[in-house]
Amino acid sequence: MKKIVERAPTVEEAVEKVVKKYGLGEGEYTVNVLEKGFHGIFGLFSKEAVVEVQINKAYFERRLKEFLTEILQVVDSEVKITVKSSGRSFFVDVESENVGRLIGKHGKTMGALQHIAMIFLNRLSDTKLNVILDMGDYREKRKKSLEKIVEEAVKKAISEKTKVVLDPMFSFERKIVHKLVRKHRGVISYSVGVEPYRRVVIEYSGTRREGRRKHDIKESI
Repeated sequence: MKKIVERAPTVEEAVEKVVKKYGLGEGEYTVNVLEKGFHGIFGLFSKEAVVEVQINKAYFERRLKEFLTEILQVVDSEVKITVKSSGRSFFVDVESENVGRLIGKHGKTMGALQHIAMIFLNRLSDTKLNVILDMGDYREKRKKSLEKIVEEAVKKAISEKTKVVLDPMFSFERKIVHKLVRKHRGVISYSVGVEPYRRVVIEYSGTRREGRRKHDIKESI
């Protein structure tokens, strides 16, 4: 996720420079020695040691947890945060007595926090990373709510042969909606607008299926 090449008179000094600069803890990095270095003879022909330090997931998990804990403790000093990762995605679960306040109306506060966390994490990494934040099983509850919303919107689109524009949603919600719409015949879905006001449109298509390929935009998690 991040590699740093460092030089110093010795391998140990080169590694120590990286450890101090990034605040690395035990088990959060691996070292690949590119050049062992050479002190030379009477100071002549000396050669610096060169190391490549690979920062692993444990570092990013810890930094992300520390970052979110510092922010959320303002609202709840007893907040509990768990961070796990798979591939380039980091899954954060938040437990708090004030979970409703942290989620915010329609999940807006949680969405904003997730966005900030993603910016923070990607500033530490060489590769693009995703942050998926959940509080009080909000995502699962929201999924069930979206199933009802989609069902009603599909019925209206088909019965009135029209299109239904849903309220603005987060990207993970739009992705769920698109998947749900695919289960129905006679309708297609696509996204319009820009964040944070991007919406899903469910449109009557009759027997047309090619419209889906044109409009159904892939949403990120």
